[in-house]
Amino acid sequence: MKKRGIGFRVTASLVAVSLLTSVLSILFFYSLTRKAFNDYVRENRTQIVLQVSRIVGDIYDQAGWVGVQQLLEGISYMRRMHSSHMGMGPGSMGGMGLIFLMQNDIIVTDASGRVVASTRGFNGQARTASITAPVHSGGEIVGFVTVRSPLKPAERSLEFVFYRTLSSYSLFSVAFGLGLALLIGALVSRRLTEPIKQLSAAVKRFSKGERDVKITLETGDELSSLAEDFNAMAEKIRKSEELRRNLTADIAHELRTPIAIIQGTLESIQEGVLEPTPALMLSLQEEVSRMTRLIKDLSDLSLVEAGKLELNRIKIFPAELAGKFIHFKAEAEAKGIRFDINFPRNLPAVYADPTRLVQIITNLLSNALKHTSSGRIELSAEKAEGGVVFKVQDTGSGIKKEDLPYIFERFYRAEKSRSRKTGGTGLGLAITKGLVEAHGGRIWVESREGEGSVFSFFIPSAT
Repeated sequence: MKKRGIGFRVTASLVAVSLLTSVLSILFFYSLTRKAFNDYVRENRTQIVLQVSRIVGDIYDQAGWVGVQQLLEGISYMRRMHSSHMGMGPGSMGGMGLIFLMQNDIIVTDASGRVVASTRGFNGQARTASITAPVHSGGEIVGFVTVRSPLKPAERSLEFVFYRTLSSYSLFSVAFGLGLALLIGALVSRRLTEPIKQLSAAVKRFSKGERDVKITLETGDELSSLAEDFNAMAEKIRKSEELRRNLTADIAHELRTPIAIIQGTLESIQEGVLEPTPALMLSLQEEVSRMTRLIKDLSDLSLVEAGKLELNRIKIFPAELAGKFIHFKAEAEAKGIRFDINFPRNLPAVYADPTRLVQIITNLLSNALKHTSSGRIELSAEKAEGGVVFKVQDTGSGIKKEDLPYIFERFYRAEKSRSRKTGGTGLGLAITKGLVEAHGGRIWVESREGEGSVFSFFIPSAT
């Protein structure tokens, strides 16, 4: 079964709402019209009944109920004889003609409700309206008169006009509502589906490998926000893939050089060009160590990203770690850099893997030493809500503003040089971030180019 599009569903919904509104409106106006017409007929009948009541009251005053009975029997007789030529002159019987009385069904009861006189009814052959009014005599109610009157031709004509008008209104309202619903549905669906089509086309192009896709929507609604999110996602993926593309070149570069050195040295030894001296063996060992570190970094990163890194957590006080970084003092002083460690003894214990915690701090200190040529490096820790914040602050070269958002991305190097001195593989900070997050913490950096950097990370306290 073919699925209906959003535009069709929007239009169908508007049409359904329009039809429902029209039906409810028609029923409402039909009820009002019927009530108005019945009220109109009742008002006319009320005036008639009041006149009949006065006539019956006058006859009662003159001849009592007997006179009333004779009047109604006479009317019944003349109705049977189909006489329409006899009448009482103008002004007689209170101004009401005998023909009118013959055209209505009249029932008279006394004060107790007993029927004292009546004419024959219409046997349901015509639609009638019944109105009752009291009969007065000497200022008192002596009975009641009920008049049942069929609709007059003029009234039937008026009723026909009422319902014809209502039918016309109904047809017009339905047609107008449907037309308006279709028009609005088409406009709304077009306004809604066009941006969706753009998004769909962009996603298809992106899935085919086009990474420069960008969507510009100025609708100011959720679709515009979705387009902005798509652009941000596409940019992030593009950047990530760019970094991934550099992975092969970075690793190849890092491995090619030591392998080439080892291979060339071994070939020279085999050919007798070089002697396998201890110094030469040490040089080869350094190259092997370089490859080993790279492989270990890649292994750690894969474990961190897969969430499979095993942590041997214990309760440990930060001050207990201070002795693990004394060797950095010698390295810093050799470069003319002052190195300080500030781990107060009153800091709360943290729940962490000591080996991995030392690795985190070592990575940050190594990074600080690499990018600091003079000044000061400080390793400190301070109490924070729910844990401890560790900081590595330096007065080095700092980080460019445009590089800050990507500094913890894997294989990202703020310094693009491939120099072994400062180039690196771009894995250290990515591994550090993963280790911190594996402990349930977070890491961030504050830096200004030329003024130094402050790397901070939070580790939850032991509970």
